[in-house]
Amino acid sequence: MLHLRACRSGPVIAAWALGAAILISGSAAAAEFSISGTVTYEGEPLKRYPLRMDADPNCAAMYEGKRVLSRDNLIGDDGAVENAFVYLREAPEGAAGDKPEEAVRLEQRGCLYTPRIIGVRVEQNIEIVNDDPTLHNVRALAKANRPFNIGQPARGTRTKFFRAPEKPIQVKCDVHPWMSAYVFVLEHSFHSTTGSDGKYRIDALPAGSYELVFWHEKLGEQTVEVEVTADVEGLNLTFEGSE
Repeated sequence: MLHLRACRSGPVIAAWALGAAILISGSAAAAEFSISGTVTYEGEPLKRYPLRMDADPNCAAMYEGKRVLSRDNLIGDDGAVENAFVYLREAPEGAAGDKPEEAVRLEQRGCLYTPRIIGVRVEQNIEIVNDDPTLHNVRALAKANRPFNIGQPARGTRTKFFRAPEKPIQVKCDVHPWMSAYVFVLEHSFHSTTGSDGKYRIDALPAGSYELVFWHEKLGEQTVEVEVTADVEGLNLTFEGSE
């Protein structure tokens, strides 16, 4: 098992370059391999703040007076980091494959974006669905792509895509300023988003050398170089908070 550490200082993560080259040797009998592991956090607990759902009575009604906390730093009691996006910096040569025909779904549900992090291919459709009984808008703060800002009526659906690689693009709702999501537009499909257990897995990799990127909206970005000749299990990364 390999365990890498990244340091966090002050209120914002510093993007420390680990510069760690990991060599995994083994049998190359299989044509495709996987990389998997867990992303964790160690340090002072990161604060979550209550969302002002009462700014829209329709949003507040869905929670029946219950307090809803911010979702930009979901960290479990065991330190597992949710919503870390793990991806290859570059696609393996000749292995990117065709763009998936199916759309990736981004929902507005409970006056929150779900999922918070998505990865898509260039020109792959994103189906944006408003499951709420209230108006939203979708503002994509793109730079390499054309930004857009569209209205999203109650129970409505819109389809959008991006023409160029960009990572990440923040998506907001101006009507409800606490709503936020991030879209990674890639030229390949080798990526994974951690769940509540902090685990990620990237499959169908040919043997080769890769730069693996770990990104989190609050904890920053780290990179690890990996030489893959067999399945790589337990490639874990820990973000460390300030003391």
